[in-house]
Amino acid sequence: MLKEKISVFVNQLKAVSVIQSYLKRCYALQGEKEPDSLSFSNAERFLYYLNHSQIFYDQVRNSPIEIQPILLFYGMVQQIKSCLLTIRPHYPESTNLLAHGASTRKRKKQQYSFLQDEVKIQQKGLFPYLARYMFHMKHMPKDKFSMDLLFKKIPEMNEVYNIHHSDSAQINIGHYLDPIFLMPESVLDDLHLTKNSLEHKLNQCLCHFDSLKQKGDSLVLSFTEPLQPFYSDIMTLHLQEEHYYFPCQRTIFFPFHEIMVHYLLLYNLSMICRYETEWWGELLHTFSSKDYPFITRYLEIAAEKVPVLLGAFLMQQYERIS
Repeated sequence: MLKEKISVFVNQLKAVSVIQSYLKRCYALQGEKEPDSLSFSNAERFLYYLNHSQIFYDQVRNSPIEIQPILLFYGMVQQIKSCLLTIRPHYPESTNLLAHGASTRKRKKQQYSFLQDEVKIQQKGLFPYLARYMFHMKHMPKDKFSMDLLFKKIPEMNEVYNIHHSDSAQINIGHYLDPIFLMPESVLDDLHLTKNSLEHKLNQCLCHFDSLKQKGDSLVLSFTEPLQPFYSDIMTLHLQEEHYYFPCQRTIFFPFHEIMVHYLLLYNLSMICRYETEWWGELLHTFSSKDYPFITRYLEIAAEKVPVLLGAFLMQQYERIS
């Protein structure tokens, strides 16, 4: 399975000599002038970031749900730092990068709803930095993101929306190793696009995109090369099914990698469980909020998927230099 393959790769990055060779090839490919010395100085930092993230993730399984968002968020942040060292050998270049890069409303309003809550993107900090250098995104599609919108960008959350709203934000289009993907023609109406305009957008944001052709009541999406897992920032990969999902709601049809989605969700949840303790306690112990099934299911997904998503990034960096 894909999850096991990525896990095996990440577990091999537990020796300084292996990491040093890995980083050296990354830096040489990027044209760094001194890949030897940079890889030597960064190898232990990389290892400590990776090990620290694993400690946080391991604690999630043994901890009550009350503190899981904090453990997941900081586990993710540490693993992101290891990813950044493969592409930014001088990270962190300034103290500005020590900030989270996102903010939330300090005081929650009465009748607060997590699904309707928003996270605002800051101009400086870790989030815009990882967006730019890990995913080549200099400009955000929005400056604020609701939790509802972010949940809908995660394919494993489809089931929750089907149960509670009889609604799906994404559709299954095929296994990630398939040479072509199929989607219903009705997706054009859902996205308010013509076939030509959708094809143009896909050509702009999908690597190795070849064509979008109509076949009966279906659209056939083809690529010149098989897509790497978790590589796309417009389609998302379901971890258990290993199938790609495509947006069928216009509100979520924009490039935004799933790693960025989880960062914002976990940031907000970690802030809530630290600073909105009363609301957080009532949510978890009274079962009276409609947010409860969404948040608890999301935390289950994040605990399993976030380490895999970031591990896939590290593995793809290795495949790029091999």
